[in-house]
Amino acid sequence: MFGDERRKTRRFLILCSLIIVLFGIVYGEERVLAHYGSGKESLRFLTEGGHEEVILPFYSAQDDIYYLFLPSYANLSNISIRFEGLKKVVFESGGNVLELRRGMDIQRLEIGELYNMTLVSRDDTEEKLRFKIMHSANIPVLYIETQSGTMEAIDADKTYREEGKYALVDAGGNLLYAGGLKHINSRGNSTWHYPKKSYGIKLKEKADLLGMGSAQSWVLLSNVEDTTYLRNKITYDMAINAGMEGAPESRYIDLYLNHQYHGMYLLCEKIEIGENRIEIADLEAENEKNNKEIEQAETFNTDTMKGVILRENPGDITGGYLLERDVPVKYNAETSGFRSELLGDRYTVKSPSRASAEEVAYIKALFDEMEKAVVSEDGVNPDTGRSFVDYIDVKSFAQKYIIEELCKNNGAGATSSWFYKPNDGISDKIFAGPVWDYDKAYGKLTGFNGSVRDLCYSTQRTEGTVLFWYLNRQPEFQEAVKACWADFFSQYITQVAEEKIVEYASEMYVSADMDVIRWKEIYGDVSPYGERSYPIQNFLTQRKEFLDEVWLQDAELCTVHFVAPEYARDTYMSVIKGECLEAVPELEDEEETGGASRNEWYTEEGEPFDITKPLYEDVTVYAGEHETIKE
Repeated sequence: MFGDERRKTRRFLILCSLIIVLFGIVYGEERVLAHYGSGKESLRFLTEGGHEEVILPFYSAQDDIYYLFLPSYANLSNISIRFEGLKKVVFESGGNVLELRRGMDIQRLEIGELYNMTLVSRDDTEEKLRFKIMHSANIPVLYIETQSGTMEAIDADKTYREEGKYALVDAGGNLLYAGGLKHINSRGNSTWHYPKKSYGIKLKEKADLLGMGSAQSWVLLSNVEDTTYLRNKITYDMAINAGMEGAPESRYIDLYLNHQYHGMYLLCEKIEIGENRIEIADLEAENEKNNKEIEQAETFNTDTMKGVILRENPGDITGGYLLERDVPVKYNAETSGFRSELLGDRYTVKSPSRASAEEVAYIKALFDEMEKAVVSEDGVNPDTGRSFVDYIDVKSFAQKYIIEELCKNNGAGATSSWFYKPNDGISDKIFAGPVWDYDKAYGKLTGFNGSVRDLCYSTQRTEGTVLFWYLNRQPEFQEAVKACWADFFSQYITQVAEEKIVEYASEMYVSADMDVIRWKEIYGDVSPYGERSYPIQNFLTQRKEFLDEVWLQDAELCTVHFVAPEYARDTYMSVIKGECLEAVPELEDEEETGGASRNEWYTEEGEPFDITKPLYEDVTVYAGEHETIKE
């Protein structure tokens, strides 16, 4: 056993001496890039001026193969093999033998061919490995080098940031941008626990990356929970085409971290206030200008509000605000935010991130008044006499709701749900959006998150809001939803299902296949790309058919209200009258629920709720442990 470990260590050190120099990027003066091993096996990776980039092979323990993942613009005739501590490297496949020495090109190797590779040391010791080249197509490549030369600390701690540098090259090999990074950091919630992380990057200088507008802050989405790589992309582009303010632009890219292929990513605009993003007043910048020691300002935290105590507030605190409706665990980790009075929704104030007591009080009061209007039967706040349409931009809320309902986004009413408020000089209303985080939508999850013939009003998730349920009870909001669906979404969904998914897939499926091999430790063996993308097309086609019946043909609905306060479950589901529910919300496991089964729901009369029976009236049902059942 110990002999095997020594051989593995020696194999790693030797292979680290095998580097591929890919012509395509200007780095200038010769310099040391990294060191591996020690003593005899210590080596340097060098660039020698001109257009070059170093790429390291990746070892897949699942396949026991060393892969060389090449970007789209790579040409084997312009790739040379370089190593230290070796005499030569021999490749063999199907009886054909190719011997390469340091500095020779690799054009006689075949992409996709599995080779037996022999590393021959200077003392003629041989190490036999397996080797394969994979080649991306069509999409740009982003190279990032961290200051430390490793991602270990970055991947271990979301709060850790490290400087670095980057270069962005298009699919034709043209250098678009190269410069320094103020930092790179890992990010994400459930996705952060995967080895393939998402990242945030901040450039030292603004850059217009791939035509998305000049900015410093960008997001690299891993799409790790979506092997179609489509769900975020189609949603973001849908919002852009619908004209929704701040909808993030995005582009597929191949990402290389510290010279090694890290997978296919979606390079996205960050949701933030600023030029080419959400273009409203920057209250955070005003706070910082008026309070030089803002990072050291005293914080406060009550049951309903939290923020910082500022010495001086801006002259106008009516905006802009950027807020995220979130779950308790994420809300608790933020500096500024509030909990609404009536619905108890938690909103993190993302900008200004260090909001003053007066600023938090202002935006909380506005949301509190809005909720009272929305929840009232006539849509009017009984304290102020103002209608809910005086508090919200109805079209933005309708568009946001349509997207969440269309794709059955599980987290829609709970987390990654964004809102913003300009200053009163622009608008005194709250706006919904931008859209964000859809890698579990479009039938990705099973159960009622994958059902196509019901409405859920963004109430699928526990600890979610019922705001959109109450909005849907208001005739003005219903009419806005129907108008937005008829004017844009209904036709656009057909275009997505029939054209855009094919367009996106044809652009990136080659790199998508590379990605699933690079991350086989996560995905295992997956089906061919076309089979992975087809279910989304099928989901959209069926979902559109149902929503057309509801929003274009005014089908009559029956609603089931699922109540389980012990588990923060308050879910509304509607179906067309005379139809059955396809699935119901799940409870926790039996141990968590004190004996109730995962789908054990009862009517107020104590009768088991049977989802196989058509619905002809509204009904309220309770979890199995409800006091009505216990009696």
